[in-house]
Amino acid sequence: MEVFNRNPIFGEEIPARNSHFTGREEELRVLRQRLASTAVEVLSQPPQAVFGLGGIGKTEIAAEYAHRYARDYDIVWWVRSEHEDRVRDAFVKLGKRLGLAHADGQRDKSIWAVMDELRNGRYDRWLLIFDNATHPEVVKRYLPVGRQYGHVIITSREQQWRRHTKAEGIEVTPFSLEETVEFLRKRVPDLARADGQSESLDPATERARHADAVRLAEALDNLPIAAEHAAAYLAETGADVHSYLSAFEENAHALFSELVDMDYPHAVATTWSISRHELHEDAHQLFKLCAFFSPEPVAEELFLTGGRDVHSPPALAEVLGDIRRFRQAVRRLHRFSLAKIDGKRNVVTVHRVVQRVTRGQLEIDNPQECEYYRAAVHSLLAATNPRNPDRESNDAQYDRSLQHLRPAGALDTDNRDLRQLIIDQVRRLHLRGGHEESLRLGEESLRIWRQKLGRADAQVLQLAVELGIAMRLDGRSKEARDLNQETLELLTSNFGEDHEVTLICANSYGGDLRALGRFEEALELDLRLLPLFERVFLRDHPRTLNVRNNLGADYRRLGRFREAAEQDQLTYSERERALGPTDLRTLTSKDAISHDLRGCGEYDLSLDVARDIMTVLSERSGPENLDVLNAHKSFAVALRKAGHYEEALEESAKVVQRYSEFLGSEHRYTLRAVANRVNDLRVADRLREAEEVGRQVLVTCQMVDMPKGDITWAVMANLAVVLRSRNSPDEARRLNRDAVRGMTELFGAEHPFTLLATTNLASDLAAVGNLTEAREIGESCYQAGRRVLGANHPDTLAMGANLSLDRRATGDHGGSEELRTEVLRRFAEALTSEHPIVRIAGQRGRVNVDIEPY
Repeated sequence: MEVFNRNPIFGEEIPARNSHFTGREEELRVLRQRLASTAVEVLSQPPQAVFGLGGIGKTEIAAEYAHRYARDYDIVWWVRSEHEDRVRDAFVKLGKRLGLAHADGQRDKSIWAVMDELRNGRYDRWLLIFDNATHPEVVKRYLPVGRQYGHVIITSREQQWRRHTKAEGIEVTPFSLEETVEFLRKRVPDLARADGQSESLDPATERARHADAVRLAEALDNLPIAAEHAAAYLAETGADVHSYLSAFEENAHALFSELVDMDYPHAVATTWSISRHELHEDAHQLFKLCAFFSPEPVAEELFLTGGRDVHSPPALAEVLGDIRRFRQAVRRLHRFSLAKIDGKRNVVTVHRVVQRVTRGQLEIDNPQECEYYRAAVHSLLAATNPRNPDRESNDAQYDRSLQHLRPAGALDTDNRDLRQLIIDQVRRLHLRGGHEESLRLGEESLRIWRQKLGRADAQVLQLAVELGIAMRLDGRSKEARDLNQETLELLTSNFGEDHEVTLICANSYGGDLRALGRFEEALELDLRLLPLFERVFLRDHPRTLNVRNNLGADYRRLGRFREAAEQDQLTYSERERALGPTDLRTLTSKDAISHDLRGCGEYDLSLDVARDIMTVLSERSGPENLDVLNAHKSFAVALRKAGHYEEALEESAKVVQRYSEFLGSEHRYTLRAVANRVNDLRVADRLREAEEVGRQVLVTCQMVDMPKGDITWAVMANLAVVLRSRNSPDEARRLNRDAVRGMTELFGAEHPFTLLATTNLASDLAAVGNLTEAREIGESCYQAGRRVLGANHPDTLAMGANLSLDRRATGDHGGSEELRTEVLRRFAEALTSEHPIVRIAGQRGRVNVDIEPY
């Protein structure tokens, strides 16, 4: 369009230009582009509908366009379009303004005269803005057609304009967070930036103001009219953001009913009120129900699965009981921009401010009806529970309800089925690695339920069991132990030793014993529990398989790797059959087998199993979790044990980083990964870095509130090898003596860990010239290794290789050569002659052994 500098006929109804207008440049650009296209008639550049939720800023965009491009038109006229009478009034007023012959006569003739003038008269450049149009078929009758440069903008909540205007229209969405923050900081003095002249802000004040603006914008979900209300309210009253948000949380309808100095024709709270005649009763019922969900998307299945359980209000029950009526109601809400439909995901979303205002109005006008809708949501949420949180395939169903629990007031519910869903969610979350989210939901729910139901209620105790597991996974071992002890006592005294929840709690308590290093007690407990679980839950139940899994862990921690492998193989087979080969529980059992194989000295087989797990995990998606991290940690160790040092080093670097990001640097599992990383750095000849990392992790282990266990002693033993390799044998010897002493106390003198640390101690002694003691210790270790690990175990053979060196150094050449020959033959069979350890032994080098902590 050619631009002219002219003074147009400018309607008095056009809102004044907003000096605080923010953003919307893309919408204005698209609108200008479409209207200014070089078409031969208006039908080639049809009226542009600007549509969206009430309060989203449609009118503001149209008004800004009118002011920004006014001089390009002869006429700019605003047509209020809520009802046809208002449209006709606007055309009659325009006729008078144009001085048309029929403008003072009959209304019909006046309107016809205006339409004719716009089509064929002396004004060929005009802009009509139909604001807040509710009935497309009415507005269509007043669209002048025929002029090349006649433009029409329509603002509406209605979305069905395409079939009336032949144009797609422009959907207006909420501000971006940055736009909302910018708007608030322009409008609210206490949030404003320094002007550079009369005011200067220290960095702390600037950050605080920006943070308050962000907090407010996020709470209002970037809805322009809500931001406008907040800005006007804060500017007028001098209230702070915290006070405003408290009022918003308490009752948004009451807050937005307050009139403030903003260019809006009525209280903001009435923005989303649409008459029942227009919206239909079914849509009204569904709209009010949506106000009690989270502002996150609500899946259609969530509405319909439990619809039969909803009885009040009766009109709502009818909508939820008829899928055709339900979908028709959803479409009506979408048509009036009160809800958004995502057809691909089959979900419905209502803006959080609209929800809060609607819910607040119900709380004021009809508290009883409010309770009906809240109870209906509770029933719908409860009905989605697949009642098997252990099965990964149920995760999608659990995800549909999780985000709605708190907003719906589910934590304080009287609905037992909904409480069971919360318990299952707590379990499901910690099983999938979401231990922090599990803790938040579990701790908050437990506090409320204990006050409401008492400490001895069955569901309270069931929740406490799952919360204890989440605490232990989060590294809060003492809290977990205390909670489990109290829960177990209450369960036993109130429900008996054979009750399902009592057994589950006892099984969890075994985890506390393992965390304390009381492995024999844990084994004794799990052996006693297994037949009880098989009787109460049956042999292949996931809970029973968890006991078998724990038995494998008990045996592994006691160094009884063959027995651990037997249990883990049984658990793996049952889980694979029940859950499938790719379920994380199944893969966890497979990872345990890989670990057992390393303990048995089957390094190549261990790596084969670990590679299989990596293949499956590479095809999975989803958030980080402990099972996945543990599998990657195991893979890195398997690579090192099999002699692939560079690959192990690369993998362990990623593993440590992922553990740190997911659990923090002081979590037990992170420390375990770092302890293994020290070994990877050492075998890759990065000794300085190995020492730095080893010293750092040892200090962390000693500072963290945990009993000295396998990780601390393992770090000492592994660091000692690094120190000896860096020519500090005296310090290595001191560390190894402490490690041997600690492991002997924790595990016993013939536990594999103790034997490995003792073997390295013999090497330390040899390095400082104490050959006699080195040989004595070596002889003892080698015989114990043959008994405990087996004659062909690589660690036993490493003990033998080192002993052959000490025999030679003490003058026993015959005994040295005989042992060396046997060891090298067995080494080649166990690991192949090309394994780095075998090559070192073949070159009469000292073989270092390392410890993989649990």
